[in-house]
Amino acid sequence: MLPVLAIAIAIAGCNNASPPGTGKPVGATAETTAPTAAESGVTLQRIDKAGFSAVVGHLPGKVILVDFWATWCPYCRENFPHVVELSRNLAPQGLVVISVACDDEEKAAEAFEFLKDQKATFQNLRAALGSSPETFEDFDIDGGALPHYKLYDRKGKLRKTFAVDPDADDQFKLDEIDAAVDELLGEG
Repeated sequence: MLPVLAIAIAIAGCNNASPPGTGKPVGATAETTAPTAAESGVTLQRIDKAGFSAVVGHLPGKVILVDFWATWCPYCRENFPHVVELSRNLAPQGLVVISVACDDEEKAAEAFEFLKDQKATFQNLRAALGSSPETFEDFDIDGGALPHYKLYDRKGKLRKTFAVDPDADDQFKLDEIDAAVDELLGEG
């Protein structure tokens, strides 16, 4: 199974091996110790589908970019600094970035360390069901391919999805995400 996964990653991104902040959000549980999180300003909270919907729904007036990623996905790790930069540069204009790690429980500490290294001080969540097919179904990640981005407008409506298509020769580019974010921020 590993060679198939490696080929899929090389061709189109990171596929799941199976088919397809402020307060504590509903459906979330803390996974980080308070002193460690307080020192870095980074937290990682476990969340389910209902909790995720509540988080997105409680940000009226904000443009929301959600980055679904995993520690086992090299493209996710490569693109993540760009998302951190977007957050830093565009938060004053109304952009909120949320990351959702699609890692299993045993990888939560590794995901947290990666987030600390990236200085990802925005809201970081970890899918309650990890890398299971149910996670990709619950969060509408077609084909289980990562990285996967969802962009919501100021009314909380999903306006754009940036998804890896394992069958396509050409994949989305980070500047396409930038342009879509700029467009929604411009709608004021």
